[in-house]
Amino acid sequence: MEATISVFTGCAGGYVGAGGVHPALLDAAREAISSAKEAGRIRDGFVSRCGDDIGLVLLHAGPREALDSLALDVFTQARAVAVRLAQHGSDNGGMRIDRAELTVQPRPSEPVLVFLSDKCGPAAWNVYLYRMFADPFNTPSLVSDSALSEGFRFWIGQGESYELPEDLHVFLRAAGAERRCVTRVVSRATGATVAVASDGADPVLIVRAEAPFPKVGEVLEAFAFPFMASGSPLMPVSTNDESTTRADGPPRAIGLGFQVTLDRLIGPRDMLADPSFDDARRRAREAADYLGRHGPFAPSAQPVHASLL
Repeated sequence: MEATISVFTGCAGGYVGAGGVHPALLDAAREAISSAKEAGRIRDGFVSRCGDDIGLVLLHAGPREALDSLALDVFTQARAVAVRLAQHGSDNGGMRIDRAELTVQPRPSEPVLVFLSDKCGPAAWNVYLYRMFADPFNTPSLVSDSALSEGFRFWIGQGESYELPEDLHVFLRAAGAERRCVTRVVSRATGATVAVASDGADPVLIVRAEAPFPKVGEVLEAFAFPFMASGSPLMPVSTNDESTTRADGPPRAIGLGFQVTLDRLIGPRDMLADPSFDDARRRAREAADYLGRHGPFAPSAQPVHASLL
């Protein structure tokens, strides 16, 4: 039997400014998810937050359209609370909702990692997916494990795929230099989708871990260095440190770990709270300070000289 993990994020209103989410909005979302579970619309669900976005992790079976409708209902209820509490941006007409979904046939042990981000921009996960599934210096199992050694298929958008490691250089041009969004990674050994990423402003990433896929520690190792996202370093943080204040940054990422069964999301465990990521956090702060000092002269704001094109 199959189960689908769908992750939605949306901003119903920021507290204070665009840095966080008021607890009352999370309570409204949790109440709506609890009602949906009781009504049989989902098998299980969890509500989280990252920056000013609410995150919904839903376990379900059935058509995508039904889940899109449910997510819209949840965010609409949270938005109603935000309007009542005069939250930042709650008077905007539209609401941006981002989504990623992964369907699995749960193994006897099915570790799934869900990463939420804030202020990152599209394609922020590209380098992390490359590190997880194509870089043996990050993921030694690519060399030592026969299934991982067969490589992975990386999809950019919906119809463009690259076989790694064979297509490594052309893939890096598309996903790195051109910053086109990697949306899916497929195991060539098993044919199973092992990672999916959304392409929104605050993208979502879902990753399966452990044999015949990279180990949990190898997936997380990709976050040991704060790679750039939208012109600023992406800082891995705990679920208690996901809100921004100073200069509205730097961009944040949290990691939620679940053991997934057909009808339960067992967890989450706060995967990026580990003190071993403290050095990445320090590097991110230092890099953000350096870039911030440039003000309007920031490197990301400068045009590329024609001779370099």
